[in-house]
Amino acid sequence: MVSTTDARGITRLSKVDPNDGKNPRDTKTFLLLSGPNHNLFGERDPKQYGTTTLAEIEEGLAAVAAELGYKIVCAQTNSEGEMVDLIHYARCLGGVVMNPGAYAHYSYALHDAIDAVTVPVVEVHISNVYAREAFRHKSVTAPAVAGYIAGCGILGYELGLRVAIQRVKEQEEVAAKP
Repeated sequence: MVSTTDARGITRLSKVDPNDGKNPRDTKTFLLLSGPNHNLFGERDPKQYGTTTLAEIEEGLAAVAAELGYKIVCAQTNSEGEMVDLIHYARCLGGVVMNPGAYAHYSYALHDAIDAVTVPVVEVHISNVYAREAFRHKSVTAPAVAGYIAGCGILGYELGLRVAIQRVKEQEEVAAKP
């Protein structure tokens, strides 16, 4: 894994070995996975996505995570294959809050990657995809995720983190039962 931590304390993953996901699981750390074109948040189509940058989203979610006693690591990629690698890597984390962007509408590779891991993956979309073009009305990744949030703006990321944390607690409760 290659990671950097910026001056605000945000850790970003830039390269992972998906096989590192076999490492012991850190249920107190979650991956915020951002898909294609999200590096342009704040500039790209403010009517749909607002004016908040990806860095501001990451910083805000890191603050929420810290308040709850958790950490996040962040990754953004425009590459479908990298997203698959990051999901596989996240097997050693608590879970994933993922905005797959347009990949949600056609990436069976992401669906299969999510389906292959036991950590909770929560899908988040800033805009209300059902109020947009018809091709956005279907998510092929949604059937594999532990939760789906759309149309709540950047608040959706906090909701997604809270859902992912709750799913980990549920997994721990089930595992603790005799």
